[in-house]
Amino acid sequence: MTISTGPGVPSSIQQQWTTENLTKAFRAINNRIGANPADYLEVIVALTAVQVKAIDPKKRENVDEYEYRGTGGVEISPVDVSHNEPGAIEESKFSSDTVKPEVLSAILNSAIKDSGVEDAKVSSLTVDKTFANDPEPHISVPVSGPRGSKVLEYDLSGKLTRVI
Repeated sequence: MTISTGPGVPSSIQQQWTTENLTKAFRAINNRIGANPADYLEVIVALTAVQVKAIDPKKRENVDEYEYRGTGGVEISPVDVSHNEPGAIEESKFSSDTVKPEVLSAILNSAIKDSGVEDAKVSSLTVDKTFANDPEPHISVPVSGPRGSKVLEYDLSGKLTRVI
């Protein structure tokens, strides 16, 4: 997928999702969810959008995806969770206030250096739990370049914990 980089279009995920822009995104998403803190299941930061899967605070068996593209508005789509084991959704949740925009921005800006991959780019950043009963989520960042690719994992404080 090629993303055009004309006027007004960010050329990198790091340029687009600064601490300030991530703060705006999470504020808009939490306002749309109607809870702060909200119960998140997954956060994905990509070049063009921040997507959050979150539990509906009014009907907890429902999960919705909230997408913020930097325009101030948030689009909502339902998520099919019917294949999950009973209780898995509640076990998988983590509080939105554990996801710090400044930490995500710092990780985006250090991932290429941390990877050691030459001429690399960051395509996305994901915050989630590998297994529903993990004590806390982790942050994964795939980094790829013409000479290789790696996935870097960080804890919620931004400390690099593993390179795959």
